[in-house]
Amino acid sequence: MSKISIIKKIQLGVHGFPIEHPDSELCFNFYCGNGVIKHEASISLEKSNLLVSLIESGTISNTDLAQNDVDTLQNLEDPNRAFTYRYQIYNAKECNNDYLIIFDITEYRDYYTGFIYAALQIEK
Repeated sequence: MSKISIIKKIQLGVHGFPIEHPDSELCFNFYCGNGVIKHEASISLEKSNLLVSLIESGTISNTDLAQNDVDTLQNLEDPNRAFTYRYQIYNAKECNNDYLIIFDITEYRDYYTGFIYAALQIEK
């Protein structure tokens, strides 16, 4: 994959969502970069990849992610946390924009939560 350029971070109202099972799809809404069109994205572990693969290939850097408030640089560079970040690229057909959605799914006492770190409008 070629280098990804981040155009802007999309504001999300809610970042955490309860889910029934870690293999479930998580659907959420957000408005596109110009704030006019509402998109419904669907993310899941099955359709996503580890974010570390984009970083290791040089497609995106931890610094780019930290500058766009995905997480702190210290957390992004922590090798113990690297494998919790997942990503999925979503192409919004309504406006033909691409979005990089960074998330993870965690379990606590048999309850699962999907947490979205960021939805970033990108240019590939």
